[in-house]
Amino acid sequence: MKFHKLKPVETDRLQEGVIYYRRWTKFEKVFSVVGFLLLFTGVGIVSDTILLAMYLYCMDKVDVSPVGEPEKRLLIKKHEWDHYRHVNGIGYWHQHQPRRIKAQVSHQ
Repeated sequence: MKFHKLKPVETDRLQEGVIYYRRWTKFEKVFSVVGFLLLFTGVGIVSDTILLAMYLYCMDKVDVSPVGEPEKRLLIKKHEWDHYRHVNGIGYWHQHQPRRIKAQVSHQ
């Protein structure tokens, strides 16, 4: 059996003057469901802590869309998204809410 080296995933770039919000990726949805189901096992809190640590370690790309264009999805590096959030004053808990982000960025 011969192994082939995987090519890195292509990432997009954010455009100046466009307001973006973060989308839930399939990876995040699966981790959320698994984490919720593990809560009801005998070692729920311990396994969820381990799962959360794995998620934070593995997460290096995020899915974003321009506000008003949910069909257009961009895959960007997480540190680029964190910089965009910091520059535009978007809170961690509000990054998935397009209307709140648009109102917040428009007032700056």
